[in-house]
This record gives sequence, C-alpha cells and structure tokens, in this order.
Amino acid sequence: MNSRERILAAISHKNPDRIPLDGDFREDIWAKLESHFGTKDTEKITEELGLDIRYTSAEPGLEFKERAIPSPCPILDIGVGRKNLVIQRTNGWFEDEYGICRVPNATGLYWHYSHHPLAEASLDEVKKYRFPDPQAAERYHELRQDATRWKENYVIMAEMKNIFKLSWELRGFERYMLDLSLEPAIVEALAERSLEHLIELSKQYARNGVDMIMLAGDIAKQDSMMLSPQIWRAYFKPRLRTLLEEVQQEYNIIFMFHSDGNMEDVFEDIVEIGFDAITPIQPESMDVGKIMQRFGSEVCLHGTISCQQTLPFGTPDDIVSEVKQRIECCGTNGGLVLAPSNTVQPDVPLENLLALYETAKNTKL
Repeated sequence: MNSRERILAAISHKNPDRIPLDGDFREDIWAKLESHFGTKDTEKITEELGLDIRYTSAEPGLEFKERAIPSPCPILDIGVGRKNLVIQRTNGWFEDEYGICRVPNATGLYWHYSHHPLAEASLDEVKKYRFPDPQAAERYHELRQDATRWKENYVIMAEMKNIFKLSWELRGFERYMLDLSLEPAIVEALAERSLEHLIELSKQYARNGVDMIMLAGDIAKQDSMMLSPQIWRAYFKPRLRTLLEEVQQEYNIIFMFHSDGNMEDVFEDIVEIGFDAITPIQPESMDVGKIMQRFGSEVCLHGTISCQQTLPFGTPDDIVSEVKQRIECCGTNGGLVLAPSNTVQPDVPLENLLALYETAKNTKL
C-alpha cells in the first residue's frame, strides 16, 4: 500500500499493510531530526519517519497580507499561514486575521492571548462581526499546489478551529465560559456565525483538494470536561452535525474531531455526529483499550502514544513496549492511526522519537 491507501484503509476499518503513522513536531524537535537525517528536505524526513498524512493550510487574504510581516518570534501558530504572518502592534501584540492578539511568554518558547476582538461586544456587534472571507481565491493557491503534489500518494489534511474554540478565541475564554450560563443569546449568535464561516471554509478546502479536515479545539482537560456535557450538547453537538452534513452532502471528505483530555462524557455523542476519526485519545486521560473496545468499530482512533510520560521520560525500550501494546490492542483490524498524543515537545529525547516510528514501521499486523 502507499500512504494514501494505508490511511483510507484504517479509516474504513480495513487491514492496512502496516500501522499508519502521523505526528506533529515543534521546530526545535524538527531541527534535531534534520541533523539526524542529514537533510533539511522536509519530504525526505517525513518519508524516513514513515508519516502517512500530509498537511496543508489556507493562506490569509490579501488585505491582511498587505499589512502583515513574518512573525519576529519563531513560535508555532503565533501567526497565520506558511510564513507565520502577523500584524505587529506598537504595544508588542501580534494580531492575526481574526483580530485575535498573542504575545510571547517569558521563555520565548510559547505564547499567550492578549486581546479578543469581541470581549466587550454587544449582541448586535457579535452579529455584525466581519469574519475573514473564506471564498477569497488567493487563499488556496499554495494549497492547490500541495494537492497536486501529494494527492496520488497521500491523504491531505487541513486543520480548522471548531465552533467552541473559534467562539471563545473571539470572546475570551473566561468571558465566554460565563456567557455559556449568563448570555445564551450571545453564545447562540456567535455559534451560528462561526458555523456559517466554518461550513464555507470546509467547502473551500474540499473544492481545492483537501481529503480530511481536523476540527480542533479542546473541550476537555486532564480528567474531565471543560464545560458540562449538557451545555456542550445544547450549543455545539447539533451545529457540528449540521456542519458535517452540509459539507458531506456535496463532498466526499473525512472529518476528524480533536480534543485533548478526558472527553469520555461526550465520546459517544461525537461518534453519533458522524466523525470518521477522533484524536488524540490521550492515554493519561482515557483508557485507550476500553475506548477501542467500545467504539473501535465505528470510528478511527488517531494518536494514543503518551506525550506526558512515555515519550519524554521513558526509555527507548518503554517506547517499543507501548507502541507494540497499542498496535496489538487497537490496530489489528484497522481503525488506528498511530501518533504522539500531542505536538512533540523539546523534552522528548530523539532516540525515543525514532524508536516510536521504527517500531511501528516494523511491527507486523
């Protein structure tokens, strides 16, 4: 099988030739991989690791690009697009295309939010907020090039924020969590506006060659939900169902749901909505084997390898053991794409990361 066939087999709950692989890495980890493999060629490194998915993204619109610069701080996702573009305000804030601002933290390794454009907005202002135009043709030139380059051999993935995350990023997390109880009209309006925006963005991705969309944004923390299951079902479940139905009635596209943490309270709901895959199945938060036993015939699991314990603090032998155990319990009949359960951080030894991928590639199903 090539990588595309391998991923599609796993999602269809058919046996691939080997366990499909994926992964996301910070730039400092990627630099170690470049040194190890003796190349800066991204494609060669992904092939060496055995990664079976290729990622692409839309670019910001021309109006934003004309005012933006590449972020002077090389921190992942502080800006937008391949050049990490930001509008740098005089106070040091970095503004994205939605008007959301971020600043580097004291270490310079990560960032935090500094401004949310709808934090003080009235209901009328929420209804009038101007989202970036997902129909702007210039957003998809490079994405189409990626599709042309990879389509034959790889599943092409794009990531979008889910309705919950896009809403709270625009409003501010603390304010939005209060809104869920105190300002239902604002929550409803913002959810509807976000839904409309994400449906059109999804359709544009599908039209331009994307095979798979990850709707990303945590709804859970380490041991429980961030919000009550009842509130999640009231505001977000029906809209997620609408999003999938409206896009999939026009396009044959795969949807994957992302949330870290323990979301067992709504896992069945997510499956019921119709998601094809769920990521990252954080093993510190949920029992991967039990999740696979209960839902493995209905949805593909993506991730499952510990980023909090085994990868940073285990030995290569520990990695080998976890990978083999995960493949044995979850990967023998399709339904698993193996990957670290989060972006690989600087505290992960290179030998542990290499042990993950070498073991997975060489373990027979």
